Amino acid sequence: MREEEEEESPNSMCILPELLEEIFIRLPLKSILRFRAVSKQCRSLLESRKFSEKRQKNRRILAAYNCDCGDRPRLLPESRFEGDEEIVYLHCQASQPSLSCDGLLCFPEQDWIVVLNPSTRQLRRFPSGLNHKCRFGFGFWSSFSPGNWAIGFGRDKVTGSFKVVRLCFSYLEIGQKEPVVECGVLDVQTGGWSKLTPPPHVVNPGSKSVCLNGSIYWLHVDVYFEKHYKILALDLHKQEFSRFPVPPTRATKESRLVNLEERLAFVKTNLLPVWMLQIWRMDKDQKQWSKTFSIRLELGVVSWPKRGRWFTPVAVSKQGNLVFYDNKNKLFKYYPKTNETRCLSQDTCVISPYVENLVSLPLKPSHPYPHTAVAHHRYSGDTVDVIACGSSPVLQCVTCILRYPAIEQPVSR
Repeated sequence: MREEEEEESPNSMCILPELLEEIFIRLPLKSILRFRAVSKQCRSLLESRKFSEKRQKNRRILAAYNCDCGDRPRLLPESRFEGDEEIVYLHCQASQPSLSCDGLLCFPEQDWIVVLNPSTRQLRRFPSGLNHKCRFGFGFWSSFSPGNWAIGFGRDKVTGSFKVVRLCFSYLEIGQKEPVVECGVLDVQTGGWSKLTPPPHVVNPGSKSVCLNGSIYWLHVDVYFEKHYKILALDLHKQEFSRFPVPPTRATKESRLVNLEERLAFVKTNLLPVWMLQIWRMDKDQKQWSKTFSIRLELGVVSWPKRGRWFTPVAVSKQGNLVFYDNKNKLFKYYPKTNETRCLSQDTCVISPYVENLVSLPLKPSHPYPHTAVAHHRYSGDTVDVIACGSSPVLQCVTCILRYPAIEQPVSR
């Protein structure tokens, strides 16, 4: 028996992990998804953060392919270029709020938390965890409607687990000045909610959070005195809140916190004396803020209106050029060497930078995404009435049905 093993061993092939990694990096995403099922070694390699970082040779931007057909969000197979920026599209409703972290997306809803990995097409749906009702006089109103939430989505840098944090603000008595804050954290891996100690101060309901190096950050701007603002931080591993230092500048209602090239950035817009976009970034040691961009917004490029307008940087190129967008679905690029700003697109609803991540989402704690059983389609102009079994008709665009057929959700192994 031992002699047979010795005879077979010279013919066996052993490929080093380093060589496998170099081979996989050159493959398209569709082929990589298939190789995950070959062996545990391949799956572990392909789902590692190191492999995802090496795959990011070409920087891309994720944008919403707007459709309210009600189907599950999914990545479309084709991308397109706006200038020299490649745009990847996600089939979803553009007005739906979302958060992103390391290539995964979180869609908070009234009763559900939806987590999607666009690269693997896996979608998981969890109960929102808090479903309280408070009574004031006549009738019932939900104290934890989306308008009273502040959501955070990030990744524990120690365990690697993705987590959703929800801060809920409610007024239990009429005339109450400070709201009651209830905090919960959802572990996507286990599907379980746990309570957190309330933070040292509240944040603006609906404020968009940022995840960086295992911590989530929220910006709170005083409604009456805009120059008074705070930054709240949450360490996802320790599950502890803390105050974070603010940059030496004033804030406005249009100010934002963003993750700009793995650095925390504070974005503000000045209307006077000139319309100016300023970006402050924290250093790698998170000890000092510095102003890195000061962009004059020309009306000939950015156009009206000024008020109620905010801008969000999305990426910095190797040449130092800044790509940013506004809340009017316009995409811009700023060239510091020439101090020039160009409009790349008039109709692009940017979601976040696009990062491929092959990490698998757990199956057991999830709830199925609601689907409508379709009997037949009735075409009428540019739309299709989808006649569903046992439900009212829903409206879908022809493109969704003819060009982008439904993608089945893969079963986790």
